[in-house]
Amino acid sequence: MFKNLETKISAIILLLIMFSYSQSFGAVKAGIDVLATQHPTMVKGKKLAVLTSKAALDSNLSHTVDRLAKAAEIKVIITGDRFFRESIPGNDNADEYFDALTNAKVVEILDPLKKPSKDIFENVDLIVIDFQDIGIRYYKYVTLMAQVLDVAREIKMPVILLDRPNPINGKTLSGPVLEVALRSRFGVYPIPLIYGMTIAELALYFNKVFGLGANLTVIGMEGYKRRMSYSDTGLHWVPPSDFIPEPTTPLYYAATGFIGEIGVFSTGVGTNRPFHYILAPWIDGEILCEKLESYNLPGIRFIAVQEKPYYGLYSGQVTNGIELVITHTESFDPFLTGTAILKTLYELYPDRIPLQNQAAAEAIDCLAGSSSIREMIISNQPLMQIYSSLQPSLTNFIQRRNEFLIYSD
Repeated sequence: MFKNLETKISAIILLLIMFSYSQSFGAVKAGIDVLATQHPTMVKGKKLAVLTSKAALDSNLSHTVDRLAKAAEIKVIITGDRFFRESIPGNDNADEYFDALTNAKVVEILDPLKKPSKDIFENVDLIVIDFQDIGIRYYKYVTLMAQVLDVAREIKMPVILLDRPNPINGKTLSGPVLEVALRSRFGVYPIPLIYGMTIAELALYFNKVFGLGANLTVIGMEGYKRRMSYSDTGLHWVPPSDFIPEPTTPLYYAATGFIGEIGVFSTGVGTNRPFHYILAPWIDGEILCEKLESYNLPGIRFIAVQEKPYYGLYSGQVTNGIELVITHTESFDPFLTGTAILKTLYELYPDRIPLQNQAAAEAIDCLAGSSSIREMIISNQPLMQIYSSLQPSLTNFIQRRNEFLIYSD
């Protein structure tokens, strides 16, 4: 997927931030609304393939597919999930089905490593990308977006990407830059676990730095500031996943999601607050809290709890553990917090935390993007030494990232 060649990138950044909007929060317009009101001729009369998800709504709570269908003909809808709208079967092929409202062919790509077939774009003039990101590298749509850009370059088809907010915010950067040897469906390109960019900025970064070279046009948001949380934007949150019910969930997912892959404790999936917890019958919540509180981690506190997951690991059992309580989102460092939790669990319960088990090691390394974190925990390295080991690669990313930022603080 990496290309060692120079590519000419056509990136028209249509970022229309009105002065009145820039003075306050709560007035953000997503890319689909900017396209519809400011640049409708860019899609008018075109035959479109649309990469999207169920969370892509406009300001009137209509889906992007329906908004685009008012001006263009939707030929193909690509999604990384099971199709989220009413569909009808094809006449000639039992495996084919179509969107009931637009009659567009539906293409589900559940494995983001699977590149879309060039055949699905045969009767298409333009590719439109619009999905709600969660701001974390292992979200499958990030990889799927790159796959679509790669195909677009190969078939010489223009792409318009409609931007949306990063729900964590556009400033927080945390975690390892992905090691190339650990490329998987949880991430292919060497970016940090939490990258502090919108999907448009990330697409521009992928397009140039990794040589995708698609003919890419970005439609920016109006009124968006990097420091905004999703709640600041005034936009309605639609869960992009069953396990991401609230716009604050990604921050917790960034801290606990990668360590939950070990499979011996629950991160709260199956409770009303997924990824807010670390739960297991053998955990002493008071002791775990005391040790974690001693680190004085920025923007986070811990409390001992008992929870009863209604599905998933420890389903139906009243289970001990801790709850994460984020007190200051801008200073909170998700990966530092997750590493502190994993290190402390391993110190307290080394026989319960299988960091040297091959399957568990592969799972956690792929999500984290690095094997060194786990190895340093096993060798009992100090937390801040583990954290400091990430900084050189993160600093290099930050320096390159600056070129592609299109919104102010």
